[in-house]
Amino acid sequence: MRENRVTRRKALAIAGGAGAAGLAGCASGGRSGDSGQSDGSNSATLWAWNDPGLSPIREEQAKEFEKKHGLDGVNWQYYPFDNYLAKATSAIPAGNAPDSLALSVLWVPRFGDKGVAVNLEEHGFSPDDYVTAARNNSSYDGTLWSVPWYADCRLLCINKQMFEQAGLEVPDPSHRPSWDEFANWVEELGKEHGTGYSMAAGEGLDAFVLSNGSGYLTEDGSKAAINNAAAVEAAEFLQPMVVEDEHVLARTSGTTHVEDFLSGQAPMLYAGSWHYPRLRDSGIDWQYNPHPGGPRIEKSHTWSAGVYYSVPSRGGADQEIGRKWLEYIDSMEVQKNVTRAMGGFPGRKDAYETDAFKQYLDDHPKLKVVAQEMENAVAFPSHPDVGKMWTAVHTQAEAIFQGTDPKSALDKAAEEINGLL
Repeated sequence: MRENRVTRRKALAIAGGAGAAGLAGCASGGRSGDSGQSDGSNSATLWAWNDPGLSPIREEQAKEFEKKHGLDGVNWQYYPFDNYLAKATSAIPAGNAPDSLALSVLWVPRFGDKGVAVNLEEHGFSPDDYVTAARNNSSYDGTLWSVPWYADCRLLCINKQMFEQAGLEVPDPSHRPSWDEFANWVEELGKEHGTGYSMAAGEGLDAFVLSNGSGYLTEDGSKAAINNAAAVEAAEFLQPMVVEDEHVLARTSGTTHVEDFLSGQAPMLYAGSWHYPRLRDSGIDWQYNPHPGGPRIEKSHTWSAGVYYSVPSRGGADQEIGRKWLEYIDSMEVQKNVTRAMGGFPGRKDAYETDAFKQYLDDHPKLKVVAQEMENAVAFPSHPDVGKMWTAVHTQAEAIFQGTDPKSALDKAAEEINGLL
């Protein structure tokens, strides 16, 4: 289980979050020319990256969508995340674009900037319908280019039994630990269990940087902030727990750190709200807590991401079918049940006021802290090259957790980001 942890003794295999070498495009079901009008075919092709946990839900949605619109079929096509962006961007000029495709928040700005996504505001979609982070992640340059299926936030997840075995008092689920308190938990859990905490190296660093009031960019977006005092303080806080004490597992890109928690190796986890179904069914006595808050900020902020659907503006997509798919995803029937379906939280604001959503939270009280923390989640920077920024920062995060001087590593990430700006 430790073979993919980051230490100074391990060489890294960096997986580019913005997409690596792609595959050739393949034909879609419902076709049209660049006019966006259907050619009369009565099927839909939808794309997403591989996610075994979400595929069954998507297949059920496809059946509902097919029945709703009397389609002959809905064809889901899945591709590796690392190749997905290159796959999509090569399919559009080749004329092999799907009718709609799932986008990471890292890619929405690029699609908007290049004009290869349909302007959804021209077709009746309103950015005012969505919670703040989802709205910002769906948009670029003040325009809505995608619709959120779900939004999410990041939290701390605690194995209550392993806490008690280490002689620690289990905190109230609403309690936001300070960094000092978190460090004490890691130390005591590490003494008892060998490991105190597991996180993805890149997003783990991101979360502590954000929880200390920094981020990738300054507030006005004019230059990099990833090497300012607050960000360096976060890296210096985490590094010894990973490199010297080895009580924190910092997992490399492409590995699944949640397995450390589910297997009982890690008593604390950097968790996402979307992990809820697996945690719920794990048999572990666990709880969510807010992510630890740093000394420079009153609230603990983490990224909000999720899955966002867009319609290609050209490349052979049947835009009419694509827009109908987005209308389905944006419908209250889907939005009010998204937490029950897969653990994420609704992108639409009004879904939070539905009886179905409120009842699900009442029936699953562990999720109440997620609702609380959704208010603190922040959107990724709205820049066409945010995916490259993500890769630059995460590459240097993995270097830090091998023992590279934090300031030097973050200066290098800042240099790359400023070059993109």
